[in-house]
Amino acid sequence: MKKLFFCTMLLFVVGLVQAQSAGDIRLQLGGDYGFEIERFGINLGGEYVFLDKLSAAPNFTFYFPEDDVNASNLNLDLRYYLTQDQLQFYGMAGFTTLWASAKYMGVKVSESNSGANFGVGSVIKFGGNLGLNPEVKYQTMGDGQVVVKVGLVYLL
Repeated sequence: MKKLFFCTMLLFVVGLVQAQSAGDIRLQLGGDYGFEIERFGINLGGEYVFLDKLSAAPNFTFYFPEDDVNASNLNLDLRYYLTQDQLQFYGMAGFTTLWASAKYMGVKVSESNSGANFGVGSVIKFGGNLGLNPEVKYQTMGDGQVVVKVGLVYLL
């Protein structure tokens, strides 16, 4: 688990956005809200375009703790870009795992759920190497949830 987390964080440090051509790398920092768990979180992500218009975009969310409940979410997504100009619109699909732990009467209980991601998003480029990355996706794990994310993207 720690190795997976370390490898994911390493990918975040490598990531970013420019045009959609093989070899492009991007980094993203933002926030998201999970409607089923009713939490806001900080989201870190990277992206690597390995084929024209197709990229791998792992990201990790640390949800803000509340009432002795902690949660985090790992997403390993593929994006397919439909446009490549100032507005870069994409469809995405991938894998997700949500971890949650809670303390109740001094006892810590942990749980994890995995599933699939399906959604849409865009990268709106502005001011040189910066962009805005809004995204909406549905996660199938557990009872399922809609997640809305907005991130600031640095274009390498």
